[in-house]
Amino acid sequence: MRCRECGFEWSGQENECPACGAKVAVPAVSGEEIYRRAITAEREGKLATAMRSYAAAADLGVPLAAYCVCRCLDRRENPDLYEFWLMTAAFNDPIAAAAYAAYLGRSGDEIASFRMWHRAAEMGSEEARMKLARYYIRHKNRPAARYYLNRVRGNFLASVLLFFLRKKPEYAPKTPEAPDTTVEMYTAGMYAERLGLPHIAFSYYRVAADAAYLPAVERVADMYMKGQGASQDIREVRKYLMQLGAAGKTDAYLRLADYYETGVFEGDPNPSAAVELYRLAAEAGDTRGMVLLGDRLADGSGVAENPEEALAWYAKAAALGSEDGKKRGEKLKRDAETAYRTATDLLTSAPDEAVERLTFAAKTGHAEALTALGDCYAEGTGTKKSISRAMDLYLRAAEQGNLRALYRMGCLYMQNDGVRFNARLARACLVNARNKGYTPAEETIAALDARRRKYTADKLYAVSCTLYHRGEHAEAARYRYAAAKLNHPRATYLLGCMCECGDGVERDDARAKQLYARALALGFDGRNNGFYGKYLRRLRG
Repeated sequence: MRCRECGFEWSGQENECPACGAKVAVPAVSGEEIYRRAITAEREGKLATAMRSYAAAADLGVPLAAYCVCRCLDRRENPDLYEFWLMTAAFNDPIAAAAYAAYLGRSGDEIASFRMWHRAAEMGSEEARMKLARYYIRHKNRPAARYYLNRVRGNFLASVLLFFLRKKPEYAPKTPEAPDTTVEMYTAGMYAERLGLPHIAFSYYRVAADAAYLPAVERVADMYMKGQGASQDIREVRKYLMQLGAAGKTDAYLRLADYYETGVFEGDPNPSAAVELYRLAAEAGDTRGMVLLGDRLADGSGVAENPEEALAWYAKAAALGSEDGKKRGEKLKRDAETAYRTATDLLTSAPDEAVERLTFAAKTGHAEALTALGDCYAEGTGTKKSISRAMDLYLRAAEQGNLRALYRMGCLYMQNDGVRFNARLARACLVNARNKGYTPAEETIAALDARRRKYTADKLYAVSCTLYHRGEHAEAARYRYAAAKLNHPRATYLLGCMCECGDGVERDDARAKQLYARALALGFDGRNNGFYGKYLRRLRG
């Protein structure tokens, strides 16, 4: 593949250039095509490339690709990875299902192995059918043995075995179910714990916990934490408490957060880790987690200070019935309102302190405080002037419906100072503010329209002058007429000159006088400043 930016060439399916990091469009390749490439790579001895390609083909739905990954893996070096791909392949391929059944048998899981042999046989594996037939012969189950032997094709041993078996009705045996002993294990653990045998109790609890039985998970976490029945292991405590939290027991997140807050795990408090756990509990709907997360966001403990987000979490907790969330949200709003009111009184006497108070109130999302702080940044009052910062604050306030902030945004777009002039956005902000009842925007809109008309008139006048100097007087008269309609004084006067002299238009003295009078009313006196003489000299010369 070749990068269009720097010209670097590389092999593989990566869509990012290794040299410059530019994104490169990669043509869509089907899973079958990737599978064929993998076969070619395996034949050439490129096992790593073949394994990656087989894995990609398996992700794209090619049934045989997952088992091919197993062929390229060394199960002694990667037993977990080998088992994962073999298990994945066993769901679609009878050969892989038979191989996985044998693997489970070697691992000592006889029940799971037997179930997988049944699955492989139903998928059409001849090896699995013979395996099950011999199993049922050993266990004196001739009808089940005949069922599988009759489905083996072209096998001499199967024919011989069928000959010696007496004819009895054949039937498809059921796949054995693994008994669920989870509750029994947990009960045995409780009995052992009552007998004062914590180590035996722990062993029973551990089996039930590994089967995701939540009461057992909680007991194992407690025993690891206390060092009861097993050595104290903080990592195991975190593992089982996180498992409880993920299963919906949000109190486990809060317990774990408390351990981090008090420094039980790492010797020193870790508020950042605690905040992440509070967030997990809050996102899972725990009102206490929402309140605690709001407290940390309001104080900036273990996380960047963000009172506005804290208010949002308090509001969510209050909506779910939390009195603590309601009280703390109301208190934070009162503090922000007080800070805003005192700041407005201090703007003239102590602007630095006023900006500090406005900053606190603005962090809570207080719309008036955001607008007032934006004014301070726009004017450089109590802080360094920053139009871009002011625009950000006005935008946040406008999103909450503050009309003065919307009006100030429109004014900043008109000034071309720190924010690039944009008549379209300025007009949109001002019209929106006016339509919602902010009357000062009306005068500013009129000024913006006048500015736009003047700009258009100046452009039309400049084009008319260019055309006139090129000798296209009639066309120049058309542009000067358009500029005169927009009250351009010089264009109005020159159009009168052209009417008086019949230059590019029909001679019309009455119209010329009207245009002269209009130009004079607009503030341009061409007769007294010698402009008419210059025009005549240019016309004659």
